[in-house]
Amino acid sequence: MGRVRIGGARGSASPSSRHSGPHTQELRRTGLRRLSALVVASFAAALLAVAPGSPATAAPLAVAEAFADASVPDPAWTPLGAACLTRATAAPAAGNSPLGVCAGRAGAPTATTTPGSLQLTDDRANSTGGAVYNTALPVNGGLEIRFDQYQYSSAGSGGEGMAVFLADGAQRIAAPGAGAGSLGYAQTTGTNGIAGAYLAVGLDAAGGFSSATDGRGAGCAQAAPGVRPNSVVLRGTGQGTSGYCYLTGSTLAGGRTLHSTVATASTGAPPATAGRTVRITVSAAALPVVTVYHGASAGLADSALTQVLQYTLTTAPPSSVKVGFTASTGTSTDTHLIRNVRVASVAPTSTIIQLTKTVNPGFPQPAAYAEGDTVRYQFVIAAPQLLSVINDVRLTDPLVPSPSCTASAFLLAGSITCTGTHVVSPAEAMQGSLVNTAVASGQPLLGGRISSNADSVRVAIATPAPGLSLAKTGTLADADGNGKADVGETIAYSFTARNTGNVSLQSVAVTDPRVTGITPANATLAPGASAVFTAAAYTVTQADLQAGTTLVNTATATGRTLAGAAAPTATSTATVAVNHGPALTVTKDAVLTGGAAVGATIDYSFRITNSGNVPLTGVALTDPLAGLSAITYGTWPGTAGSLPIGGSVTATARYTVKQTDLDAGSVANTATARGTSPAGIAASGQATRNVSLARTATIALTKTASVANVPAAGSPITYTFRATNTGTTTLTGVSVSDPRPGVSAPVYTWPGTAGTLAPGQVVTATSTYAATAADVQAGSIVNTATVRATTSAGATITQTATATVTAVPDPLPDAATTTQGVPVVIDVLANDGRAATGATLSRAQQSATPTLVGGASGPVPASPVSGSVTCVATGTERGRCTYRSADFFTGTDVFDYSLSSSVGTWNVRVTVTVTPLNRAAVARPDRIVATTGGPAVSVDPTLNDTDPDGDALAVTGATPPSGLRGTFSCAATACTYTPAADGWTGTIVIPYSATDRPSAPGTGIVVSSTITVFVDPAPLAPRGFHHRDTATQAAGTGSWTSTTTIGTATPSCVAGRPSTALAWAATPGATAFLVERRVAGATPGAWMAVARLGAEAIGFVDDRVGESRSYQWRVRPDLHRWTGVASAATAAVTQPAAVDARGC
Repeated sequence: MGRVRIGGARGSASPSSRHSGPHTQELRRTGLRRLSALVVASFAAALLAVAPGSPATAAPLAVAEAFADASVPDPAWTPLGAACLTRATAAPAAGNSPLGVCAGRAGAPTATTTPGSLQLTDDRANSTGGAVYNTALPVNGGLEIRFDQYQYSSAGSGGEGMAVFLADGAQRIAAPGAGAGSLGYAQTTGTNGIAGAYLAVGLDAAGGFSSATDGRGAGCAQAAPGVRPNSVVLRGTGQGTSGYCYLTGSTLAGGRTLHSTVATASTGAPPATAGRTVRITVSAAALPVVTVYHGASAGLADSALTQVLQYTLTTAPPSSVKVGFTASTGTSTDTHLIRNVRVASVAPTSTIIQLTKTVNPGFPQPAAYAEGDTVRYQFVIAAPQLLSVINDVRLTDPLVPSPSCTASAFLLAGSITCTGTHVVSPAEAMQGSLVNTAVASGQPLLGGRISSNADSVRVAIATPAPGLSLAKTGTLADADGNGKADVGETIAYSFTARNTGNVSLQSVAVTDPRVTGITPANATLAPGASAVFTAAAYTVTQADLQAGTTLVNTATATGRTLAGAAAPTATSTATVAVNHGPALTVTKDAVLTGGAAVGATIDYSFRITNSGNVPLTGVALTDPLAGLSAITYGTWPGTAGSLPIGGSVTATARYTVKQTDLDAGSVANTATARGTSPAGIAASGQATRNVSLARTATIALTKTASVANVPAAGSPITYTFRATNTGTTTLTGVSVSDPRPGVSAPVYTWPGTAGTLAPGQVVTATSTYAATAADVQAGSIVNTATVRATTSAGATITQTATATVTAVPDPLPDAATTTQGVPVVIDVLANDGRAATGATLSRAQQSATPTLVGGASGPVPASPVSGSVTCVATGTERGRCTYRSADFFTGTDVFDYSLSSSVGTWNVRVTVTVTPLNRAAVARPDRIVATTGGPAVSVDPTLNDTDPDGDALAVTGATPPSGLRGTFSCAATACTYTPAADGWTGTIVIPYSATDRPSAPGTGIVVSSTITVFVDPAPLAPRGFHHRDTATQAAGTGSWTSTTTIGTATPSCVAGRPSTALAWAATPGATAFLVERRVAGATPGAWMAVARLGAEAIGFVDDRVGESRSYQWRVRPDLHRWTGVASAATAAVTQPAAVDARGC
């Protein structure tokens, strides 16, 4: 038989032509033996009468599945987590096991690999999977579980491992336990283990199943030893996150391993050497003995297996179990496969027919049952070794009178499944658990009726929790329709008591102290049931009215369980509104004295009346108006503070008007009277009075500028604004705006709160502005500011103010130049523009703080130091000032004039420059020698010219004669002649002109002289001497010294001007002497020729020198038209100063 099972209502066993392993061959041999017995039994059955019903078909007492194909016909095989069939390529067909296509195949066989396997996990991290045979199996004959397991990968030491587990047959198992070291069986912190777990045999490659890490085995007394790789380990019972305790373990020795290494990324069928045959037996003893056998490879016979662990359990097994397989990976990984599973009894049972009773696992099962819950049972009647017919198979269970069975007779060995239900009764609900026992019986062909073993099932009964609720309602017969209870009206009460517990209640009754005649007197209620009680109508009394606004009363429900225990009482309150109506009425009047002004008074009068239907106490009047005087009461109708129904009292108070009242335009306030009824209910009444106050809202604004005039673009102006509240009410939102572009935002100084002005209060603000070119062009800056404010009535008021600033530029300073002793007239107003218009001109002080222009003095205008000035202040010559310098003065002199107008006052500076009188220079003839056809020659004609004022000289022009042979040109200090190349020789006289003060064109005096050009034939024979550029010269006539010795220069006065006499020793061979002069000092001036003298000269008087100056002289010999080496310079000689024009 390829796949068979026992104990289910899912149909008979299915034969198969596919077999795997030696146990399958054994099943085949057993089936042949039973087939021969079936022939005999069938013959006997034909001779005997049988009981009505369908007969059970034959089946071995075993569960066998090879998992070799693409599907599993037995639907009891249920996947947990990632488990799948390696051969599956499509979803399972209806009626087959839900084991299907593998979602992951890392390192696992492909779908084309044969034979197939049950894949618990592939070779990936953190995966958990399993499968459970989800049908309860009896344990009274013990169990043998035999299978081939494969755990392998291409590298590493393996992880984590797999487990074979037994769980309570009454439990519904839908998910594996925790992963990693828990192997899909035990728990971890936060993850439940297998539901209803009894026992697990762990084939633990990585060793975590022996460890207590991650909350594994929480609450266990025996400590787990820690990680033990390559071990067979037992863990015990558990539920949720508790239990699953470590029991014992054995590390495999002698080269035995749980993990195998295969080729990299192997996806084919694993070899037998990668698998292990495992056999587990659980004895039928009350405390079973667990024995584990292990093979070195897969596909071994029992004789080739080695016992690796044996342990006696300390906990009795449940009456039936479910068998399952789980595996997990963590950070260490393996592929986990299962093949050739067989589950059978260890030993035959002691009766011919056997009964296994369980809670039907096909339905959800509560943790405990309560009254009225339905308990669903399943009964499996088995005849595992029957060789003859048994008819009239019956199931007897005192709590299940009419079970439903799949058959009523056995033909041969097989099983019959029956189901039935029982509803928990009220009496059973009071017990801690519900136990009932069933017995099966049948009539064999020969002999008397036989019975099975008796089998019991215990289910938990929920702890009795009696409970009651009560709902009470009151319905008013409202005769006057006011929605409240009045005296004489009636109220009908009803009460609904409900059993909210899980057990029946008896003697349920309702009591209410306010009503009578409650019916029924008592009732019995099942869980969830309810009963309605009613009472005689209640009549409202005056005392009820006086007691308060509602009529409140509470009813109580009581009851007892069937065991006599009292249920918790329940209460319910009903509230009906009562016509309890305390009320107060207030009137208020007011009289204004003193008009709408601060300090005026308002006299208030009040009347308070009890307008309700009950007397009031604690009557008092309050008025929140701040500043109101204390309230004075009139005569009370009785006790002070108390008013009978309809009673009243008067009161008065006084109030003084404040500014805030004027701002508001009125004094409005509300007075409130309050009192308390006998039931403590508050009553109140109000009256409001509004006294109008006339008010005005006005504001004034002034605007001033920090300056009356701005003279130029960029000149700053500071505007000052002053806003005054001239009305009688407070103004808010006060602000000043100036629309002129460039005016800065105002900076305020507030008397109190920003933006607020009380009557009479003033706010100031300033803004700045810089004049523009357009303002100066326009001549004035006129702009208007606006102040805005909001009145207490919410209206907006405005006021404007204008400021004008003239924009007149300052007058400009003046300057003039004149010659020594020559008066000059200056029109000082000609450049003063608008500043001069309408202004008063004066040389005297006109202001203590004038504007000073051009460096002028102030406040008194300055007078000239080296001259005198007179100015015309009026008339057509207005503004013309005549300046006369002092005798002999040259240089700069200044004076100021004053202008004053409505725009401003200025002191303006005038600067006069007095230049010296110019005298004509002395121009002397010059000569140069050129060679016909030779190079150009040059001469500075001014070197021997002199200027009596010491001014520099410059050539202004030359006039060569017509027919000039060669070219001639002059610059400022040089004239150049270039000889013609035609061999012409001769003498040329060329007139030239020079001027002093060349740096000031047009101011100098022009003088004239001549330049004589000698054009010699080439080569020119020297006339007695050879020129050398050394101090000592050699000549054909002997030696001579070229240095001229200068005697002491002596200053004197000659013909009314300074002069200096020079003397020197004659130089042999000289044809003439050139006298040169320079200005002495730290930085001497340039040498300038002052005279050319004959060879016989030995002295010279220089009278063309300036007064009060220091000079040096030297002489240079003229050696036949070549100027020799100059002498040393004389000592510096300072010239006397002139006192007057007549001399020294």
